[in-house]
Amino acid sequence: MRIAKKDVPVRMNAPGAVVRQQMNFGDATGYGTIGAEYFSLSAGVDIASLLRG
Repeated sequence: MRIAKKDVPVRMNAPGAVVRQQMNFGDATGYGTIGAEYFSLSAGVDIASLLRG
């Protein structure tokens, strides 16, 4: 299955970062539905605070 990046809905659009997420666009028989995420980050964007546990 394929889906073009431009067809994946934008969930967050911030300066230097775009997050796209598409849920339930396919079926992985026996495992459930397939979803996808695509992150675009500009050079120098610091996401360290998002990764703290």
